[in-house]
Amino acid sequence: MSDASEQSIEELLATSTAPAIIPFELKGFADEETARALANRTTTFIRFIGTRMNLENLVGVTVAYDYAKALTEIDRGYETRHVLTPSTEIAHGVAMAPGVFRDGVLKTYLAFNANVLMHLMEGEGENFSQVYYQLAHECGHVHDRTAFDVAIPGLLQRPYDFGNELARIKFSLGWGSWGEYAATRLSASFYPEQIVHFEETFFAALEGLDERIDAAMDAFWYDGDGWKCFRAVTGEYDRFFTFTSYLIGHISGLDGEVDRAPKFKEFFQSGNWLAQYLIELDKVLESIWSNYGDWKSFEEFNGIGELIVLIATTHGVHLTEDGLAIY
Repeated sequence: MSDASEQSIEELLATSTAPAIIPFELKGFADEETARALANRTTTFIRFIGTRMNLENLVGVTVAYDYAKALTEIDRGYETRHVLTPSTEIAHGVAMAPGVFRDGVLKTYLAFNANVLMHLMEGEGENFSQVYYQLAHECGHVHDRTAFDVAIPGLLQRPYDFGNELARIKFSLGWGSWGEYAATRLSASFYPEQIVHFEETFFAALEGLDERIDAAMDAFWYDGDGWKCFRAVTGEYDRFFTFTSYLIGHISGLDGEVDRAPKFKEFFQSGNWLAQYLIELDKVLESIWSNYGDWKSFEEFNGIGELIVLIATTHGVHLTEDGLAIY
């Protein structure tokens, strides 16, 4: 590397929105030298990502070999019964970007499984590219959480008056889809080939979906617990929409061409009854994105949850302002 190129890189990194000093918690490493080398490499990449995203509200990073245990040790900065746990269904969780509070201000903390993040030290190859993308994706959550909290302050991870329970449910059902759509759209260019993984994950989420919905309905006819049934049915579609949003966010973050995911395109052309809802999901997400950062109300995000509630009606599960009915 020439002095000129080194100078240009330093000039670029000087424009980064990432904090000048990023605190690291490094757990389970065999030696301090390896741990510190990984932290330094990760910091450099975060600083570069911060030239393209807003990372001013990143407050720290944990890298741990016992990833599940490390998640429980993160200082959340507020009282919550929600326990951070790695996802184990469909996609195995190796990284997370939870919201935390510091001095009453919403920030974001990053956590990574050290077994995976160590691939950053390779500097090239598929494993490196995938982990570099994962880092960019989690930084996308940092950027998006800040954008939302600035536009609609006081809502995320705080008590909030949605006006009525139906509005709260719709927002909650759609938030996961939006978050992953935004993070993948923001980070897609860091590793376009990640689309292959997201396409595989989409079909993994689709597999067995009908059977799981049928099981939820059968349970209702047995125990008569309507809200349990509603949570099960909408929860399945919430998860399916979220994994779909990874894929369509990535496509939108590139050139918007569905041809990049040929099996996904084939699914749309197959006449599957869910395709029409995914087309609507794409439209809703694009509409939210088109107003990025200028949102005025949480209701702008409710279209995702409204789609999930609408799909539930195809199974006889109806939720309106008047209440829940299953028939």
